[in-house]
Amino acid sequence: MQQSLEERFPDVLFYNPALTEVQDNVVIGAGSRVGSMTVVHRDARVGTGTTIGSHCNICACTIGNNVSIQTACHITRGVTVEDDVFIGPHVVTLNDKLKGDPMIYPYIEKGAKIGGGSTILPGVRIGANAVVGAGSVVTKDVPPGALVVGNPARIRQPAPDSPA
Repeated sequence: MQQSLEERFPDVLFYNPALTEVQDNVVIGAGSRVGSMTVVHRDARVGTGTTIGSHCNICACTIGNNVSIQTACHITRGVTVEDDVFIGPHVVTLNDKLKGDPMIYPYIEKGAKIGGGSTILPGVRIGANAVVGAGSVVTKDVPPGALVVGNPARIRQPAPDSPA
């Protein structure tokens, strides 16, 4: 008999376990919460104190501690999300440039904030404490501490310690 989600992850709160799928070989840290209609795919690693909203698709990726992933996000295979990151609703990460090349994965550093509706293209690195404005399409790396907005996302405000 298959164990329930509550039995498999006794220190995790599932908002509606009957409407949540967590595949095999998944780690979800204590104190985390997972919303309804969310799928956490095989081999995903989720840290402690992390919130994953409803209607999310979390592929085989690594998510740190104290991360907030809002409703309807797609975190694709191979992505790394470091600790203390905020990802707004409807954010999509991509890992395939559709040119037949090997997949390359976005990387989101500690403390970054990504506004709702943004798209992070394959191989893009979002620097520590950077901010991506809502609805942005991030096609290039974002320096640590910078604010980027738009389609394509452009630096609106450099990091406080960088030359203008």
